[in-house]
Amino acid sequence: MKKVLLLFAMPMAIVSLAYAQERQVSGTVKGSDGSPVLMATIQIKGTTTGTTTDKQGNFHLTVKDAKTVLVVRSVGFLTREVTVGENTTLDITLPVDTKALQEVVVTALGIRQEKKALGYAAQDVKGEELVRTAPSNPLSSLSGKVAGASIVTSSGTPGAPVRVQLRGATTIMGSNQPLFVIDGLPVDNSESNTSSDGAGTAGVLQSNRMVDINPDDIENITILKGPAAAALYGSMASNGAVIITTKKGKRNPDGRSFNISYGITVNFDKVSQLPDRQNKYAQGYGDLSHPGDAGGPKAYSFGPAIDTLVFDGKPYLWDRNGMLVGKSQNPGGKAAIVYDPYDFFQTGIGTQNNLAISGGTTALTYRVSASVYNQKGMIPLTDFKKNTIAFSTDYKFSDKFTVFSTMNYVNSGGKRAQQGSNLSGIMLGLLRTTPTFDNSNGVTDPSDPSAYLLGDNSGDQRSYRGRGIYDNPYWTVNMNPYKDNVQRFFGTVGAVYKPFEWLSITERFGGDYSLDNRKQIYSKGSGGFPDGQYFEDQLSTLVINNDLFATFTKKSGKFDYSFLVGQNVYDYKTKYLHTQGDGLSGNDFQGITNTGSNTLSISNSQQRRVAFYGKANVAFNNYLFLELTGRYEGNSTLPTQNQFFFYPSGSLGYVFTEGLGIKSNILSYGKVRVAFSSVGRGLNPYSLQTYYGRTAPGDGWTNGIVFPYNGLVGYSKSGTLGNRNLTAEKTNQFETGAELRFFDNRVTLDYTYYNGKSKGLLNQVSIAPSSGYSSAFLNAASMQNHGHEVTLGVSPIRSKDLDWTITFNYAQNRNKVLALAEGIDRFDFNGFTGIFVSAIVGKQYGSLYGTGYVKDAQGRLVINDEGTPGDGSYGYPIIYDPLQYLGDVNPKWSGSVGNTLNYKGVILSFLIETKQGQSIWNGTWGAMTNFGTSANTLARGTQTVFEGVKGHLDGNNNVVTKGEKNDIKADLNADYYSGVGSGFVVNEPFVQDASWVRLREVSIGYRLAGSKVFKKQKPWFNAVTLTAIGRNLWLNTKYTGVDPETSLFGTQEAQGFDYFNNPGSKTYGFSAKFEF
Repeated sequence: MKKVLLLFAMPMAIVSLAYAQERQVSGTVKGSDGSPVLMATIQIKGTTTGTTTDKQGNFHLTVKDAKTVLVVRSVGFLTREVTVGENTTLDITLPVDTKALQEVVVTALGIRQEKKALGYAAQDVKGEELVRTAPSNPLSSLSGKVAGASIVTSSGTPGAPVRVQLRGATTIMGSNQPLFVIDGLPVDNSESNTSSDGAGTAGVLQSNRMVDINPDDIENITILKGPAAAALYGSMASNGAVIITTKKGKRNPDGRSFNISYGITVNFDKVSQLPDRQNKYAQGYGDLSHPGDAGGPKAYSFGPAIDTLVFDGKPYLWDRNGMLVGKSQNPGGKAAIVYDPYDFFQTGIGTQNNLAISGGTTALTYRVSASVYNQKGMIPLTDFKKNTIAFSTDYKFSDKFTVFSTMNYVNSGGKRAQQGSNLSGIMLGLLRTTPTFDNSNGVTDPSDPSAYLLGDNSGDQRSYRGRGIYDNPYWTVNMNPYKDNVQRFFGTVGAVYKPFEWLSITERFGGDYSLDNRKQIYSKGSGGFPDGQYFEDQLSTLVINNDLFATFTKKSGKFDYSFLVGQNVYDYKTKYLHTQGDGLSGNDFQGITNTGSNTLSISNSQQRRVAFYGKANVAFNNYLFLELTGRYEGNSTLPTQNQFFFYPSGSLGYVFTEGLGIKSNILSYGKVRVAFSSVGRGLNPYSLQTYYGRTAPGDGWTNGIVFPYNGLVGYSKSGTLGNRNLTAEKTNQFETGAELRFFDNRVTLDYTYYNGKSKGLLNQVSIAPSSGYSSAFLNAASMQNHGHEVTLGVSPIRSKDLDWTITFNYAQNRNKVLALAEGIDRFDFNGFTGIFVSAIVGKQYGSLYGTGYVKDAQGRLVINDEGTPGDGSYGYPIIYDPLQYLGDVNPKWSGSVGNTLNYKGVILSFLIETKQGQSIWNGTWGAMTNFGTSANTLARGTQTVFEGVKGHLDGNNNVVTKGEKNDIKADLNADYYSGVGSGFVVNEPFVQDASWVRLREVSIGYRLAGSKVFKKQKPWFNAVTLTAIGRNLWLNTKYTGVDPETSLFGTQEAQGFDYFNNPGSKTYGFSAKFEF
């Protein structure tokens, strides 16, 4: 009996022992960025036993012993093997599989394709990279992340526009920005300027409409750099395309999912760079001047040394301390004070709140989000506010039929800052202010009237020039406000029908409507408008877009085929209503009814495109890929006989490591590609006819006289002759490149070379006055672009606790204007005070053309040796009257290096960016030199010998020189700085190298998973992420003006101008995100 019992007991004991060795382990699987990995597979090696993670990345599994090895897998990540050991809790980090992440990209029409199948360059930026340092405009966060993309934020003021350009300029008179597409809808990203905004050199900068997008709603952005990549979009994408895919809800095959996230960001803005000022010399020109003087050279700061002056202690309207006098006039008086006009700036504060709810079932997905953004500017009393609501959903009725929609509402706007060549410009007033005048009058509240109003109850302005002329900046922000308010709706609705596995039919309808209301007031007593002026503008824009296309797929042996045919209709309408009132009766009530005369004008614009397109893809054995596209497009801006045009594209990609069967520990992946495209472009609307316009003569500084005037109606015929024989512009581009990966994908290299030629470009050329016109439109210009783009990625460390990646971007573009028109070698885009940004035959598009100095045959300065010392010209460089080439606003090359380190959930990231070799006309420095406020005028009272050769001009303006090195000593004095050394007299010495290197982004954050806090129970939150952030915290440049990245003309084609631009910003702050 005992033996029988023992026989039964032994198996039971063995089983008990086995169960005693088995134990439960739990853990969390997360990505290298600290986010949980949903549906990751955890399998016991050598068995079929395993489990998957939940939406928090958590799992539970029974294992046999400490030697058990777990194999952890998830799509988009590298597989890891983890030995359990004695642990009961495991924290597993899966490194990103760079190759897998790049397998699928969003291309034209929102079509997802394997990246290995593309024969052209495309670069992705993930949503988490865009929000890492929380910029309000998602385009700003693309800076330095895309090789070949030039991203320029025009200033640090709230709502400032951002300019994007890919692979150089391809048109003379149109926009060179790419097409922007959001969830399949082409959207308008123009900076719409109206007559009250100024002509680019003055007024305010308007937001372009990509600022309306909430960065937190973006899943990823794909940059299609060349026309081959974006050919299906047609003429709108002749400069490439920026494809934005927003976040959507996720389907949950196991039932319902529900996720909530809330984020808050707080940013602080400081001015990035300002010109150095002199703080040694007082107001005047030799002798001392005062703001209240009836006359005299009050504009200048070439007066006596400030340390020789004291206050007289008597009441004085312009200074609480009294009027300045020499020490001998008031011995023992209070010493003169050197005022810093830069005290005007304040710390800007921006706050962003984001709330998103998403979820899904087997049939339904949804996501709804809301955001509130408020930014108080560095310039007092300026701000920008943005409220957004976004909703997306799709519903799968069956395996054959799905409907989808995305809807967005935006309300944005604020109070803008005056800039540029503008008597009310903030920087113009600040930088011309003499060091002995306090714009604030000692008050700290920027809205305190005692800063900008004289205390004599006259209501007159208090300015260093007396009672106005150059507006006191505090007067401008209080009395000359510019406000705008935008209401915008955009979105898409559509359906996908798949009657067969091989056929898919998509219908997508989209619309984008915006209503922009703007109001500008120049109070009575303003420098530019002494009688006051009032503007109201209303600009409405409506975009309608419809795509209907069918996709056919087939597999036959080693071949995979895909064919697409479709049709597109695009309609773009604008309506502009302008109301202007001249002559305010007073400043107590400011409205159109309080003006002496007022005028109303209305202008409408519409253009339409219709197109039929097709695409064929053939893949052989999944390593050789051919793509052909064609689009037949009609454009309403073209004459009837030339209205339709066809353009094709083709590309070929070959993954040679798979095609040749290369197996190597060094080369993991290799692909070569080649592409060609021919893309047309329509014209600006109404280039075909000659029109009449309302007569509005002016002087270039003020708005002048606008008809009707004194009851008279005035219209004048345009000086530009329309042309009914115009044709579409055309750009042909060839590109080739390679994609290589080494050492198990630890090193990745993407290289592209492109060469493109644009011809038949629209140009406005001068014609004989005898025709009755001054100019006409012709398809006469052509130019070429070629360049290189390189992206290099390195992952030096991939381990359990540390993941380190480095990314390098490099780009070089060379542009050449080949022709403009017969007999014409220069076309000016914009400019003033004698300098222009131009297209010059043989030079790059965007050349600076202005006044310079005379040079000899060897390019040396000719120093005037005629006359006697002190006559104003002897010993100084000779000014050359005809305009000459002075520089190039395009960088010779651009690049960046980014680093991301993830150590146990702590993520450190930074990006350093550079642009090298570009020139900027520093008109700000030139004007400050003229008025004696720039630091370089501290050399006054000394002598210098200008480098060059002695010589002069004969009666025919020919250079006469023996080539002798100049040794003439010349005085540096007020006459020089406001004469041949002034920025108002000559441009050349103020064209500067604007190369820069900056710390574009830096952030350090930590993501705490809920499973780490609640190890024995279900966590009530998924994760909390805390991040410290910074943008543009460091700038290294030899440029002496404001931040060289700013742009006077905003997103317009004329770049490279600094004339009292509003300053750039450097930003620091923090963010917190909570996920439930």
